[in-house]
Amino acid sequence: MSIKVIVGLILIATIVMIFYIKRVSSKQSNYPLTVPTNIDKIVPDSPVSFGYKCMWFAIKSDNKKRIAKILELNNLTDCNWQIGIDKAYNGSVFITPSINGWTLVCGWGLPHGDSKKSIDTVKSKLKILSKEFNEAQFFCSHRVTEYHCWIKSTKGHIQRVYSFLGEAGENIIVEGDQTEFEKTLKLVNTFSEEAKNKAYYENEKLIYPDEDLVMQVAEHWSINPSKLEERKDIEPSLGLLGQRK
Repeated sequence: MSIKVIVGLILIATIVMIFYIKRVSSKQSNYPLTVPTNIDKIVPDSPVSFGYKCMWFAIKSDNKKRIAKILELNNLTDCNWQIGIDKAYNGSVFITPSINGWTLVCGWGLPHGDSKKSIDTVKSKLKILSKEFNEAQFFCSHRVTEYHCWIKSTKGHIQRVYSFLGEAGENIIVEGDQTEFEKTLKLVNTFSEEAKNKAYYENEKLIYPDEDLVMQVAEHWSINPSKLEERKDIEPSLGLLGQRK
């Protein structure tokens, strides 16, 4: 094989790799997509995916107004997906239409769940929600600090809390037994006895959570919001838009 052919193949491979990286980066960094200014928020539309760089509750109920009351939201208005998700990424809170019996509540207006104090706030809400609706969950993904969190509550009791702050290289809180999906992973736990040994961190099978893992946990527990646009079982509909008190 000539040098020219080898160089050509390397060049093609490089171009393909750059294209792939840009495509993945674009997919994960442009949440939400730019919304046209002429969109009417009370016209039902199809789902808009979200999840990256955001936080959300998942509640086993379709009672949006009751959920809004528990989460202390006000200024509620009917709103479609495009406007709702856009506003959610800009400080408001969007309550989605029901998806297979689940309602998602997303937005930077929610407690972030990125500190012990904030996690306690989330847990208190989850207990109320799950006591009334049987099951409620919380997820958070923050790319800048590499903070990732998931919490599950059933029948008024917190079953599982896992949170990891990547920039500090340590967990904030780890509580409860691993769920079935988590048992298939060797999640890092800086509070564990094993972690007292430096060799623990040299294990190649050790999993450090990232934003994609948060989506996988959400998919196994309830709904993966990053795949909503791929679904064909959700009719055009309206949710609720509001702000926290």
